[in-house]
Order: sequence, then C-alpha cells, then structure tokens
Amino acid sequence: MGDGDSRSAADDLRQARELALLICKSEDAVESFLAHCDIAARDLLMPYGDVVIVLSIVLRIKRTLDGAEIDKIIWDVEAPRVMAKEHQRGAEWRKM
Repeated sequence: MGDGDSRSAADDLRQARELALLICKSEDAVESFLAHCDIAARDLLMPYGDVVIVLSIVLRIKRTLDGAEIDKIIWDVEAPRVMAKEHQRGAEWRKM
C-alpha cells in the first residue's frame, strides 16, 4: 500500500470518527459504534466477496472507475452465478 493509500485510509477513519461524534457522547461510544459499523459492513458485503475482490483488483490497476465500469464489473461477475442458479432451478422444476 502506497503512502497515498494510507493517507486516504487515515482520512476515511477521521471522517468516520467525526460523523460518529455527531451521535455518540463519549469516546467509548464512538469506538463501539465504529466497531458495530465495521461488522455491519462486513456482513452486508460478505455475500459479494468475489465482486469486492474483483473491484479492488481493477481499482488498484486503473486507480479510478466510473459508475458504468463498476456496473460492468458487477454484471460480469454476477451474471454467470445468476444464470447457473436459474438453470438449476429450471432443472429442478422439470424433475417435478
């Protein structure tokens, strides 16, 4: 991770703390809130880990992505999985 990456991450954390301070009354509450948010974010993203990995790899290479590029990456990763599930559902339905 380059120096710019660590500065960006530090700034993200600073901003998260500032936002948490808007609703939290103590430093302990801020830490607890941020830990909860981290767990919630992981839980939301976990089913899409393969998409996140591909996005992170492409982002590291290209440095920026616009919405259309992100949508295409998500489509390219998700479409085969959705089609496989749909084919499986069809096969199960035909067995009935």
